[in-house]
Amino acid sequence: MQHEQDNKGFSIIELLVVITIVAIISAVGYPNFMDWRKDREVRAATEKVAIMLAAVNTQAQRGYFPFVQFYVTPAKGTVKFYSKGMSQNTFSNILNAGNPLPCSMTNSGYWDNHKIDFFEKNIAVSIDDKGAVCFSKQGSHFKKEGKINNNINVSLEGRLTSDYIIICTTGNATVTGGKCATTQADGLDQPAYLVEWTRFGGISKFKWSGSVWTRQ
Repeated sequence: MQHEQDNKGFSIIELLVVITIVAIISAVGYPNFMDWRKDREVRAATEKVAIMLAAVNTQAQRGYFPFVQFYVTPAKGTVKFYSKGMSQNTFSNILNAGNPLPCSMTNSGYWDNHKIDFFEKNIAVSIDDKGAVCFSKQGSHFKKEGKINNNINVSLEGRLTSDYIIICTTGNATVTGGKCATTQADGLDQPAYLVEWTRFGGISKFKWSGSVWTRQ
């Protein structure tokens, strides 16, 4: 009976072996988990940006807001995204007066609704200061302002475009002064995603594979 009782527990050596195995598995798995977590955060931010762009374009195409804006402002490790809308009355008054219709980045006094949607995240983007892109029905008043207007061309599926924003981790952006790199040559690294738009409101998402952008 005493012999059976002695066999019910773990010995110190057995416990040490188990602890060592768990430690090894954790050490191997932790980097993979962190990579997965970073990719998930950047991907989720990309999805939100794409949804905002699609939603505000839908409002423009349906005429609810004939002139809309997607506005980005990076600041101190976070990025704020806004979508804005101009009413039909304001839109008509500006055009009928013969005034220009700029893609103004002011927060108020120009846009009737200066926060249709809003999103803030601890990520980085491919611009280091504010930028905006504006859309209208049938693309007749498509405009870009600020840093987005200075985008360099990137290659997507064999074609060049400057109508995009890249989203990456703040860690990846440290090598390029706080903004996401745009090419492999200047340090573009995973995880990174790209949202492309067209003047007519088409929205596409791409993921950086390490050498090329692949459609999502």
